Formats: sequence, structure tokens, C-alpha cells
Amino acid sequence: MIVSDSLAVVIDGAGIPFGGCKHGVTWYAQQLAARTMTALVGCPEKPLQEGLEEGIAAVVAQHADSCDLSDPGTPCAAVGILRIGDETVDTLALSDVSVVVETADGPQVTCDLGIEDLSGTEPDAVAGMKFNTPEHDEALRALVANQTATRNREGGWWVAAALPEAARHSVVNSYPRRDVQRAAVMSDGVTRPVDQMKIYSWPEYLDLLDKLGPAGLIDHVRSIEVEDPDGERYPRTKRHDDAALATVVGGLSAAMTQS
Repeated sequence: MIVSDSLAVVIDGAGIPFGGCKHGVTWYAQQLAARTMTALVGCPEKPLQEGLEEGIAAVVAQHADSCDLSDPGTPCAAVGILRIGDETVDTLALSDVSVVVETADGPQVTCDLGIEDLSGTEPDAVAGMKFNTPEHDEALRALVANQTATRNREGGWWVAAALPEAARHSVVNSYPRRDVQRAAVMSDGVTRPVDQMKIYSWPEYLDLLDKLGPAGLIDHVRSIEVEDPDGERYPRTKRHDDAALATVVGGLSAAMTQS
């Protein structure tokens, strides 16, 4: 994750560790955040999709000669971008990072759930199964296999990996800055209590973020997960998921945390 005064880029990396790439998922996520920020900072008129495409291409150029980027396990990442301009607030989501902008009409969520349209939701895939059981392990393997087979191809779902053109499939929105009351970018490890567990509505969750702050909100998510150690109450593919959050409130200054 990288945050400036007017731009937040949140990357949620995924992939089989070192599958096809000797650098790994963490390296890919860090490089993609940096390269995308470089492509967009100081260019307020550049479309977010274009900046992300340039970011992906720059990372591909860094390791295409040393790594097998055609390997199914090569690192990939969901991406969320929030840009605060003089007149507009722009959002982008590629895969399941959520960019939430609250206006007078309520929270407006930019999120790309193409992966769920094709493969179903994670809670549905492992419903009724405890962690570390053969049933849960097999359901998770089947889900990942389906997701991998349909990734970054026409008729499938799209994520940042080794194809810069994936950026063109991201979801983008724009809102008049004067209408924006607060905004945040959250990885799916943060949004679980809203979109998977159904504990909170978006207005309630943004209020909780205001009350607890970014670090406190992530701690709250962890407490919910700890209280359901086997995934019985809230079915999910893993007990804890990486959490990254950038939030913009009040005077539109940015804060960030991740774990």
C-alpha cells in the first residue's frame, strides 16, 4: 500500500509462493504499488486504468526475463485506487478490493466481483465445514482451481498479474468532490464483516472506522475471527486474511495501516 496526499493505492497480493516467480507475492505487491503510484502521481488527468496498466507493465518488465510469468502460480493482486482531485474523487477496483465513497446518497462501493460471478463466494464454497478438515481442504482446492482456470481471459475474471491489459477490465467511478463526505480503500480482509459475514451495513462500518480508526478496525476484524476459530459461525477460506486499509476523512487527508 502507498498513500500520498491525494492518492491511495492498495494492493492485495495472492498466488502460490514462488510459483513461476522467484521474487514472490510480497515483492510483486510492493512493486506494483510503487510503479502504479509513479505512473499516476502528478498526473491528475490520467485515467486510473491507464496508470494501473502502466504499473503492471513496469513490473512485468522487471522480472519477465528471470521468471516464468505463464506459470499459474505467478503472483497476482487485487487493486484498489482512490484519487482526490480538485473537482472529482476517482475510484478504481480490479478484483475484490473495495473503494467506498460516501456521498449524501450513502456509501457508493466500487468493487469488481467478477471472480464471484464465475466461481461463487468463498463462504458458500466452504459452508458447514471447519478449518483443517478434509472437507474444507478439498472445497478450497476446488475453488482455487476454478478461479485459476478462469483468471485473466475473455469470459473470465481479471486481476493484476502478468497482463497489463487486465487493467482495462477494472471497475471505475467518479464523484464530485464537493459531494464526498468520507472515503476508504479496503482489502477483502477488512471488508469481511460487511460483505461475507453480514455483521454490518456499509454506513455502520464507516461509522465504526471513524470511531476506532484504521488500526482499531483491523483489530476488531481480528477479534471477530478469533471468536470463531473453526469458521463455524462465519464460513471462510482462511481464519485470517491480509488486511490493508487507507482512509480519507474530514479535510481529505490520508491515513493508513496494514497487517
